[in-house]
Amino acid sequence: MKKILDFFSSVKLAMFLFVLIAAGSSLGTFIQQHEAGSKSVFWLSEKFGTSHEQMYVILSKIGLVDMYGSWWFISLLTLFAVNLIVCTFNRLPHVYRQLKTPVGINRDIFETSKNTVTFEAPENAGEKITGYLKSFSSVSDTDGSVTYYAAEKGRFSRSGVYITHLGIITVLFAALIGITAGFKGNIAIVEGSSDDVIITPSKKEVKLPFSIQLDNFDVDYYKDSVKPEKYVSDITIIKGDKKEQLRLLVNTPISYDGYRIFQTNHGFYAGDNVLFTLQAGKKGKLQNIHSKFGQKFGIPETSLTAVVQDFAPSLGQDEKGRLVNFNTMMMNPAILLEVFDENDVSLGYKWIFQKHEESGDMNEFQVKFVDVLGAQYSVLTVSKDPGKLLVYIGFIILGAGVVTAFYFRHTRIWVRVEKNGSVSRISVTADRSKYKSAVGEDIDRLRNYILK
Repeated sequence: MKKILDFFSSVKLAMFLFVLIAAGSSLGTFIQQHEAGSKSVFWLSEKFGTSHEQMYVILSKIGLVDMYGSWWFISLLTLFAVNLIVCTFNRLPHVYRQLKTPVGINRDIFETSKNTVTFEAPENAGEKITGYLKSFSSVSDTDGSVTYYAAEKGRFSRSGVYITHLGIITVLFAALIGITAGFKGNIAIVEGSSDDVIITPSKKEVKLPFSIQLDNFDVDYYKDSVKPEKYVSDITIIKGDKKEQLRLLVNTPISYDGYRIFQTNHGFYAGDNVLFTLQAGKKGKLQNIHSKFGQKFGIPETSLTAVVQDFAPSLGQDEKGRLVNFNTMMMNPAILLEVFDENDVSLGYKWIFQKHEESGDMNEFQVKFVDVLGAQYSVLTVSKDPGKLLVYIGFIILGAGVVTAFYFRHTRIWVRVEKNGSVSRISVTADRSKYKSAVGEDIDRLRNYILK
């Protein structure tokens, strides 16, 4: 049993596990998790002469594409936690005795300590020693003409290492809770619809206790670029009879009922239920109109009718000046509107751009293309980590332990004063829990205080 305890409390084992965890985390950073088409998979497939599909299968089998949920990474974290727990409880009794036992008078330490310094001082040295030791916890004892002092401060600093251990164990335990009981997945929602099921990277479906409705999605692009500058999802979270409207921005996740919701991606969906929002009528007297593909609507204040015949998310011109849809992203959306007279005779077609209101001017009436619903979808990432609060607590404990261990020290001082008429013979020795080479500085400070 002792050999087992010694093995699990070994510092060498702790360092070995730490290196393995660090190496695994580095691999998890290099190999994008749950990404079959990632650059790292293609790079590895080229190096080993396999297809990227085969390489992804190999990496999946050894747990490198879902590393933080793999059995071997969880095992490393568990072993590291066990190592710290055993190490802590194996050494804690000795430290506890030190923490519990205050410094005491030691008459023999002046002869046995290598740090003892002896010098002569005026007869009032005792008063100065008492004044100097006010910032310490001290005791004294008199034996005839000899007075002994023992003082200490920072005894609590000896617990710093074990507070740090407790913080690390708490963080590891929280991580294990998050890995085993938490989840993270994506949900793609078309504008105007809602869903309550996310798909995890392992293709598992997780039903949420609420549904997310995508009310509207907008994206702005950098000029002459397909790179999005900003995209925004206006969502409504529905839980029972409660509804909460929220705005979701990139890199600005929202929290709801213990869940975190991120804006991850977006796309274009050309379905039959696309709904166009227009404003039409005589100039200055426009009215809101909602219409679908092929659905005729009357233009207010006129005898005309119109119908949306086509839609282009990114309408532009090619090198010959022809109109083309150059992208599937909503960069320059436009509708093709056909107008009819009172006899239902076509008056022609016109492209109306959402970003250029003047494109809808037609003699005395105007049609504005305001928005399109159902033509885009937003991909949201929903995650839940039951150990999140525990992680924060663990890091607070860890920080307190580091500060205690590195910024405080247990210092002990022993002084012997032998009175001989008007002169006192002083012997001083000291000890530190760390930075022992600076013990002489502690002795010098006391000696200078007495002699000044």
